[in-house]
Amino acid sequence: MTQTKQKTDQPSLPGSLSSLWLVSRLFFRVNLGRKRIIWIAVLMLVPIGLAVFWRIAEDGIGLAFFTEMTVNVFLQFFALGLPLYLGVSAVRDEIEDKTIVYLFARPVHRAIILGGKMISVALVVSFVLVLDLVIVYAIVVSADGIGALGTELTRLLISAGTLCAAVIVYTAVFSLFGVLLNRPMILAMMFGLGWEMAVSNLPGAFPRLTLMYYLKSLLGLGPETTGMLSVLIPPIPPASTAQALEILAVMTVLLFSAAFYIGSRKEYKI
Repeated sequence: MTQTKQKTDQPSLPGSLSSLWLVSRLFFRVNLGRKRIIWIAVLMLVPIGLAVFWRIAEDGIGLAFFTEMTVNVFLQFFALGLPLYLGVSAVRDEIEDKTIVYLFARPVHRAIILGGKMISVALVVSFVLVLDLVIVYAIVVSADGIGALGTELTRLLISAGTLCAAVIVYTAVFSLFGVLLNRPMILAMMFGLGWEMAVSNLPGAFPRLTLMYYLKSLLGLGPETTGMLSVLIPPIPPASTAQALEILAVMTVLLFSAAFYIGSRKEYKI
């Protein structure tokens, strides 16, 4: 009778979802400290400032400028840069501070701990970017008339969905960099700036080897090629929406799976 009572009084281990939520809360409290929140908040004021400046000048069509900002500012800069910064550091900071050993000592599968951190990065960045995008949309597209805010709502939804897809797949990429490499930031920046931004705008079939090509295809846009090289080698058209979604979904699953597999089996020293 006494043994049965003792077993009943023992606290049960948290489930997978509860553990995932606990790790996410830990990430919000530790990895997203006050300095990083302030830094991200200040950075997010840049697109709003550009939108306000353009709105005062009103030089052109609002929807065209919104599309330009979506690609050049939100997609190619923020949706690539923020997952790079936060995705690499989410796991790498724990490894360098030698605190990841204590997290992995918990009676929870390692993949849940890694998943909580990676999902938190994707949720934070997606929320911030979509909120910023909506504000920019309201400021810029209203130049075409108040009615344009409603008629062009589909464009806003497609743009927001594309940004979320970009954040998720790039979080997977840079989280893999974080668990795989000892000094990941330099190579991650080379991949992001040198490969995804540069190669995705080359003429010929080279952009098909980048994720950015398929993300731009969701917006109906192809590589932004200019100069003599684009005359000699014509740029390729954007991929179909179905093909772009399929490629991005497969790559996201593969990259996250690789990050979970490597991170769960890698040995870490105190």
